[in-house]
Amino acid sequence: MVNSSFSYLHENVSYCYQCSKCSAGCPVAEDMDLLPHQIIHSLAIGEDSEALKSHTIWICAGCYTCAVRCPNDINITSVMDDLRKKSITSNLACPKPEVLKFHQTFVKDIQRRGRVHELRLMGEYNLKLGKPFNNVELAPKMFLKGRLKILPPKAIKGFKTWSKKLWNPKN
Repeated sequence: MVNSSFSYLHENVSYCYQCSKCSAGCPVAEDMDLLPHQIIHSLAIGEDSEALKSHTIWICAGCYTCAVRCPNDINITSVMDDLRKKSITSNLACPKPEVLKFHQTFVKDIQRRGRVHELRLMGEYNLKLGKPFNNVELAPKMFLKGRLKILPPKAIKGFKTWSKKLWNPKN
């Protein structure tokens, strides 16, 4: 159910009773200015500007730990995604520009084939940062351990058709 005051949200944040299980399980909480339960609380009381300006929405790893831990089944990861989208469409300044660049590069790579090609992702990201050789010393180690593939993964069959319907529902 969509919260009526924030039509861009795909979750009803008023179901949250502030148990803080989401924040307690978050692997990146120590780097956040507002914890996940604080973001949800600010939205529930109508203070979306605080949530939209926070570093938290950009630091969120999207790991779904918070959503799994929530006793009310609020998909907090989806809320973070919605807040990032709203921040971008509202042309709000991202407090962490390098994270916004990574987010844009990651989404662009996913849109290509439905899967991430880590080598291409990091190469494009480093170029956007103006640091083409950033972390290049890690590549041989990752390659030898089978963690870095030279060729991109095969596209997921039907992904482009599906994603066009997702992003352009009127077509």
